[in-house]
This record gives sequence, structure tokens and C-alpha cells, in this order.
Amino acid sequence: MKEIYKVQTPKRIVFGDPLYFEEFSGARLEQLVVDVQPPEAFGARVVLREFSAAEAPDTLIRTMEVYLAPEEDMDIYLRGMKYELQECIEKEIGVDTARYYLQVDDREDILHTGGDGYWGSYEELSRNTRDGRMVEAAILTVIWPEYESMESMRQHAFFFFRDMQLLSEEMEEADNEPQIYGEEGIGI
Repeated sequence: MKEIYKVQTPKRIVFGDPLYFEEFSGARLEQLVVDVQPPEAFGARVVLREFSAAEAPDTLIRTMEVYLAPEEDMDIYLRGMKYELQECIEKEIGVDTARYYLQVDDREDILHTGGDGYWGSYEELSRNTRDGRMVEAAILTVIWPEYESMESMRQHAFFFFRDMQLLSEEMEEADNEPQIYGEEGIGI
């Protein structure tokens, strides 16, 4: 299942292990967590997915993806595509305390994951200009804890994001499993 929502663009999103915010600062903290403040010109979409894992068909994986980009380019990124000249910088977001902190503007929560490891990713699509590196889109993927249902993830999304409007809802085939980390030239 895949649901795409249009939401009010957040002013700030923070995501990572709460311990990291207490123990680290500067460049080291920046490597471990997400702290993004999208430009005012960006729009936002939230995509909620539930799909069977390819290696374990009885296991359901749920993800909340947040797309931040100019409205006129949003469909390109939602399809997993990018412009040829864009550079994609990605980082995995891990936890060491079996929980992660998610803050969207003034709304925050700590979710217990049930285990350590990687629980999300962050991608920035950019290009170099005369004025330096220009970020043209950002995508945050949060892997939802196994014990949480699709309905629970949806309720959390409505808690975090303002003005959620359902744009589309569709069933995804097992073969259509989304690529969280795409290959260069094929997708994001």
C-alpha cells in the first residue's frame, strides 16, 4: 500500500538517536542525524508505504518518506527520478539506543524501534552553480518499527505534519518494492 499526501512545508525536521543529540556536536553530530530547514520555496509530500520484504515475504516493512522540493519538480522525485546533472548525497541514519527522535517544527516524539541499527536515510539532490552547491530536493526516509501498524504510522504522520491532504492511494505489488537507496542513473 502506498499513500501520498500533500502537507504544509515544515520549517524544520530533526531525526536521529536522542543519545547523539546529548553526546555529540558539530560535524560529528551532523554525520549522525538529520537537521534540515527547507527553503520557503519548497513544497512537501509525505509518502506512507507498506510492502513485503523481498527476502522475507511474510515480513511487512513500513516507511514514512518526506519529500522536500519545488512544486514544479515534485513529481519527478516522487517517481524516484532525478535530473542528470544533479549530485545525490545520501547518509544512513542509525540508532544505538533502540529509539529515534523525530521533530517536525514544534511537534516531537521518541519512537522505540525494538533494536539498534539503521532506521532511515537522508538524501540531498544538488548541483553546483557559480554561487556554490545548491540543494534542489531532499528526501527523508524513516523506517517504521515492526510492531507499529500502517494506521499507527498514519496517525503519527497526521500528528507531525500540518494540513495533510490525501492525493493518491494505491496497492503496490511485491515486485514494486521501493528502492530506499537507488542506483546512479536509474533513480535517486
